[in-house]
Amino acid sequence: MATFLDYVISPQPIQIVDLKVDRAKLKVKSLTVLQYGHLPGRTVKMKGNQNDFWSFTYISRGRGTYQIEGGPVQELKAGNLFWEWPDTKFNYGPYPGEDWDEQYVCFEGMRVQEWIDSGIFATESVMEVGSDPLWSHKMGAIGAYLESGVPDNADRAAFLLESLVYDLAQTHFINSAADRYTIKQDLALRILEDLSNHLYQEWNEQEVWERNHVSRSTLRRIVHHYTGYSLNEYIHRLKIAEAKKLLNHTSLQIQEIALMLGIEDITYFSRLFKKYTGESALSYRKKTTKY
Repeated sequence: MATFLDYVISPQPIQIVDLKVDRAKLKVKSLTVLQYGHLPGRTVKMKGNQNDFWSFTYISRGRGTYQIEGGPVQELKAGNLFWEWPDTKFNYGPYPGEDWDEQYVCFEGMRVQEWIDSGIFATESVMEVGSDPLWSHKMGAIGAYLESGVPDNADRAAFLLESLVYDLAQTHFINSAADRYTIKQDLALRILEDLSNHLYQEWNEQEVWERNHVSRSTLRRIVHHYTGYSLNEYIHRLKIAEAKKLLNHTSLQIQEIALMLGIEDITYFSRLFKKYTGESALSYRKKTTKY
């Protein structure tokens, strides 16, 4: 792609490519790539920048800041990506005395709203997508398609853009989830251990969530995610598994075992045992133990 110098933006050669074809010739109507830019060594800071189209900017080197209207200032570094959208003012750029390398893509169309409605990405936070040459390569390919001036290639640019947006969003999700994973995993393990340690008492869900400082919905969600069972079913399975051990290794009466496990209704205990083992507690004991 052709380069040119604009010392207001950068002391290095830059690339800016606009859509070169009549939109009437485009087959893809719901998403149109309008411009691609590659600005290595950018020094200028944008203040109050406002457009009537969408865009995202990928930072491959350097650091700086990004701000939406009068919102909080967010830090940018290599591997970050930020969004701009219509009717909103943005401030962004490298730190004073520094520069960064960026690539951006401008676009518009109804398809963008579908991305938002489906929750593919959140626009108001800086995305962490990593310093991957693949992103630069794909954005450069979008620019090359635009520069060709061929309608079919402009359509290809739109398809490549959609694929790229999806990949960027997934990468951001994985990267951000990785930061939360250790905390969530530790919490989940603590909760599951807590449930196992309190089998010998009457089941009280509220005590569990209060003891672990989580909400009821969080407790249920964590148990289901890590075990595949609803909370109540998981507790029932734990208690019946413990009952099987007691039947195997002790001479305790079945009713005593039920009471030890916090189940006062022996009939209810018997139903649970048969549900999860396929046989009665008495039959199980006769088949598997000497007691």
